[in-house]
Amino acid sequence: MKKFGLLLLAICAATFVFAQDDEEGSTMNQPINRAPAEFPWTQQEVGDFSDPVPYAPIRQADVMYYYTIWRTIDLREKVNHPLYFPTEVRGTWRSLAQTIFDACDIEHPEKTEDVLPVYTDDMCTMPTPREEIQGILAYTQQIPDIDPETGEETGDTKELVIPFEAKDVTFYNIKEIWYFDKQESRFKYQILTLEPIIEYEKPTASTDIFAEEPEEEDDENVDVPLTKKRVGFIYYSELRPFLAKQEVFNVQNNAQRLSFDDLLTWKRDFSSLIYKEANVYDRDIADYIANARDQRIESERITDKLRTFESDLWEL
Repeated sequence: MKKFGLLLLAICAATFVFAQDDEEGSTMNQPINRAPAEFPWTQQEVGDFSDPVPYAPIRQADVMYYYTIWRTIDLREKVNHPLYFPTEVRGTWRSLAQTIFDACDIEHPEKTEDVLPVYTDDMCTMPTPREEIQGILAYTQQIPDIDPETGEETGDTKELVIPFEAKDVTFYNIKEIWYFDKQESRFKYQILTLEPIIEYEKPTASTDIFAEEPEEEDDENVDVPLTKKRVGFIYYSELRPFLAKQEVFNVQNNAQRLSFDDLLTWKRDFSSLIYKEANVYDRDIADYIANARDQRIESERITDKLRTFESDLWEL
């Protein structure tokens, strides 16, 4: 009987110890320190061997002509999907937005080294305090205050903070310069700045989480207003080292490995629309052309102007 009592006591003690380990963080709940199950071979990380390819040096005296334009990249277009997906980190894959905000590391505002700065202007001269970036990314929604005892509205409202997710970035604005280098006799380009644009549902009565749901027959007619928010400007030359270390999904051949720097800087494998050209009034196309169809025609006109300049250089 004594032996049975001692055995029972030992079992209870072991159960208590394991329960304590579980509460404090069991090793069973920790991630395994090995490569994710993606490939049957040892995969070399892009960041282990890739550095940004430096731009060719250029003298101001060699620039015979240059033109500055602004483009918008719509991530809803199929050709731009490699920049948008995956919406969540999956193994070694990250979206462009996730790569950018991981580089900014806004969750640790006290960190100052090896982080990507964000600027308030497209000349990239005024840095945005990193404490303010979190407030810019997240947005608030006014919701009615509910009495926890009665379950009824008190008549007051409170703010619901909706955190930022990388999939909220649906557009990018880029500023680029096209110039003719007489030393190489080439018409060249270079991206100067990149600006992520967040699109989210505008808080209204129809998007109130406590509002009554619309009837089924009216579901197709519900038009949820969307609001765009500008995050800030990123100096592209400062962003390139981070882009070069992140592999992008190659829709044509996965074995031909590409980084975001390859796709954006050299291959230019994306679709975009010009929304502004350098002009004396510093205005967008939308400021003097209201119709969306005519805006696209104006964008094509600017593109053709650049093409015509290059082709005319070689005419006799």
